[in-house]
Amino acid sequence: MKCPTSRFARMDVHEVGSTQTLAAKLLMAGSAPGLIVADLQTEGRGRFGRSWFSAPGESLCMSLIFHDYANHPKPWLIGMASAIAAAGAIRSQLQWPNDLTIGGRKTGGLLTEMLPDAAGRKIPVVGIGINLLQETFPDEIRERATSVKLARGVSLDREAIVTDILERLKRLPEPDAWPSLQPAWQCFDDTPGKRYRLPDGQVAVALGIGPEGELIGSLEGETVTIMAAEAFF
Repeated sequence: MKCPTSRFARMDVHEVGSTQTLAAKLLMAGSAPGLIVADLQTEGRGRFGRSWFSAPGESLCMSLIFHDYANHPKPWLIGMASAIAAAGAIRSQLQWPNDLTIGGRKTGGLLTEMLPDAAGRKIPVVGIGINLLQETFPDEIRERATSVKLARGVSLDREAIVTDILERLKRLPEPDAWPSLQPAWQCFDDTPGKRYRLPDGQVAVALGIGPEGELIGSLEGETVTIMAAEAFF
């Protein structure tokens, strides 16, 4: 798989609202790098506009800008490939489409967006947030969140994790079809049995992942197909 930093530079920032928002601005200005890494993200966000809790120096906050995959017809596969690389780097499990978990608790997540560049192309941008060193969390997420340090008792170096993610991306197949990525995903998969709330309020239970990278679930005894943009967690 083509690594975002193979032809484009890396940008490091101390503090930013969101690396995804910064990536969007730089793309429109025609000056986007391949990677943005922030020491502190004050307005991080996840899927469906959810906020992402980040403490100074305790999290990995980054955005991968995949210029080489402009107008990609299946951008969710790029996000899922990035999730495989991140899971391998921190030795976590994966829950479809982009949650990093350890022991059933969320330790990281990815957000894939198609953002316009100065030439009008849609560029896949994958934001990655990983809890590395946190020892406490706000009350509202304390029961479902963890960090690598809390879960494993180890303090991982942020820079080493960034390097590992990039190296793992290079070794992955091209994200053109789910069967190419499926063997790697299955090494980390913790999706079956997870409950997903659909836009109509009904709750489906995950059975597995289908041939296009979609979720196959069970809803009141019926099998349903759910695309990444349709399911809340």
